[in-house]
This record gives sequence, structure tokens and C-alpha cells, in this order.
Amino acid sequence: MPRTKRTMVSIILIAWLAYLISYLGRSDYNACLLEIINDTGIARALAGTVSSSFAICNAIGQLISTIIITKISPIKVINIELLAVAIINLLFPITDSFAIMAILWGINGFLQSTLLCGITAIFVRTLKEPYLSRGAYLLNTIGAVGGMFNYILSWFIIRHFNWKLVFICTSTLLFTLAIIWYIIIPRLTRSNSSFDSQPKKDASEKTKFRFTELFYSPATVFAIAAGMFVGLLRESVSLWIPTYMNDVFELTRDMSVIITAFVPCLQVCGALLGGFIGRRSKDLFLLSSVTFAISGLCLILIMLMENASITITLIMFIINAICMTAVLTFMVSLYPIRYFDKKKVVFIVGLSNFFVHFGDFISSSGIGWLSQTKGWMLTFVVLAFFAFFAAVLCFIGAHFSKTEERIHV
Repeated sequence: MPRTKRTMVSIILIAWLAYLISYLGRSDYNACLLEIINDTGIARALAGTVSSSFAICNAIGQLISTIIITKISPIKVINIELLAVAIINLLFPITDSFAIMAILWGINGFLQSTLLCGITAIFVRTLKEPYLSRGAYLLNTIGAVGGMFNYILSWFIIRHFNWKLVFICTSTLLFTLAIIWYIIIPRLTRSNSSFDSQPKKDASEKTKFRFTELFYSPATVFAIAAGMFVGLLRESVSLWIPTYMNDVFELTRDMSVIITAFVPCLQVCGALLGGFIGRRSKDLFLLSSVTFAISGLCLILIMLMENASITITLIMFIINAICMTAVLTFMVSLYPIRYFDKKKVVFIVGLSNFFVHFGDFISSSGIGWLSQTKGWMLTFVVLAFFAFFAAVLCFIGAHFSKTEERIHV
């Protein structure tokens, strides 16, 4: 699979850009959540159902997309996804019904589930090491960069116009990116004779990954479970920080959004640092265990320092966000590439992301209800418990991972 450095870098950059713009098409609701609540007067629990709809449909889609990608060219799948998400973002602010909003955002979640599996399929078919690993963990910077860009863009638009224009601007970007993807990506992959709608199969080689194989790979079960807790803790931060800062410190809407945008800005460090350390570490599970424990300590400090220091609270949120991005890199990006044949990587990534977004679903619906009915202190006690429990799971997973054969360095 000959591929020049320039072409591989170009594929990574364009795929990264496609993922970034698509991320804007899913996180714009989170960025506008406080404004939507204040504008419509709905309860937090009801507002959280829109995010829950996205999360559960995205989780289910992660499994289905692993099948779709093997039947249809991932290039075409991603092009359709970009166009469809653009249309949904255009329709979303038109309706005043939260039921229709939840349906539209659920469809959005399903469509976006094809993105990571599709890009992973393109990467494993066109990239060689070390670009394959680099491309994989660079994708984990999307949440940070996309979150920062989206919060700042949303703040500016809401300040001067209204929240509905945020979705229209995102739709315009998606339409533009769909055209760029349609023109450039096929040209970059065309010269690679091994790239088609699905990889060629060797009759003597076992290429399918069956669920029963998980029983022979307990470390994989622990890695997938870690991904679920990452989704739960990560979404709790990204979705509810503006509301928390507004409730506890009584900040203005503008100040809440500006401060919140600063958190994902430093999440990039989590993805890059996670990739740098993870590629050099022999035990991704121990790294994840320590990182989850640090996250739990941060959440406890946030609870203990409630309404005492906005600076310490913000620092703890930032460290927690960096930790979750790092674990996502360890368990969802590097672990499948390291321990599975390339023809099984897409399935493992899809399965892992199913549980990541299942964690998102729990957080989207549960945290809104818990904070509204029981208060923020109990909410952070529950989140800290989840973080420490995940640390224990990863510590146990480290024992099983020592018996697995490492395929890639």
C-alpha cells in the first residue's frame, strides 16, 4: 500500500476537518443549551432529553455503522452524513416543538455515528505507521477544538443575534465541507489500488470479529467498560458546565460561555499528551486507572469547594476534561490499533464508541434530573464514585492485558 508522506498527511488533515465540522453540527445544541432553557422556560430534565435522544441513537448507530462501512464505501457514507447533518441543523431552529427537536437530534446522532467508523476504515486502508496511530489519536482532539470553537462562535452569535442563527451558520459550514470532501478525498485515495468499498478478503484468514471472541479477551471488555465511563464523565462536563457555573456562581450568560470555552481549549492537551504517552507506554490500562483516579479527586474537590472559589473550580474542570480525553485516546483509539488486526479495528472502535455514547446518554438525561432534584453536591458525589469505580476496572483490566499479544508497536 504505497503512500507518500504528503498524501497521508493530507488524508489525516481533511478527515480531521470533516470530523471537526461535523462535531459542530452536534455540539451546537450543548453550546446553546443555557440560552434555549432561558428562552423557552423548559425544565433542565426536558432539555436534556434532546441530548439523550442524540446519545442513544448515536450509540445504536455505532454498532450498525460497523456493518454499513463494510458494505458501502466509507467515502460515500461520510459525504452523505455531512449533507444530511447540514439539513438537520438547518431545520432544527425552525421548529418550536421539543418532541420534533428530539427526533431531529436523534437522527443527527445516528448519522454522526458513521463518521468515526468511516474515518477509521479510511485510515486503516490508506495509512501506514506511525501515521495510522497519529491519525487515530488526533481525532480525539476534535471534542476539545470543536467544543472551544463552537462555544466561542455560539457566544458571539447569541450576543449579537440569537441562538437559532448558530444552527444556520453550522449548516452552512457543513454544506461547504461536504463539497470539499466530495472533490478532494476520492482523488487522494484513487491512486491506492487497495482502496474500494470494502477490503479484499483472504480466504485463509479470519476477518470477522464475533461477540463470542470477547469472552476470550477479557481485557477488551474492560477497555469497552472504561469507554462507557469516559462518555458519562466527559458529557457531564461538556453539557452541564455552563448551567453549573450559572447556578453556583451566578455568572452572566456571556461569562459562563466564555469560561466554558476555555475548558475544551485545554482538552487538546489531553488528546496530544494521551497520544504521546500512550504510544510509548506498555500498559494502557494502568495509565487509564491513574487518570480516572485523578478525575475522581478533581470532582471531589469541586464538590468540597462549591461556591468557594471559581478559579479552583475551573481548574478542576479543566484537569477532569484533560483526563477524560486522555483515557479516550488510550482505550478507544490506541488499544484497538495495538491489539487487533486492521480488519477488526473498525468493529472494535464502533463497539467501544457504542458504550462511550451510552455513557453520554446516561449523563445527558441523568445529570440534568439529578442536579435539579437533588442538587449539585450529590451530583458530584455520584460522578466521583463513577470515576473511582472506573479506575478499579482499569486496574483489573491491566492484569488481563498482560496476557494479550501486541500486534502493533
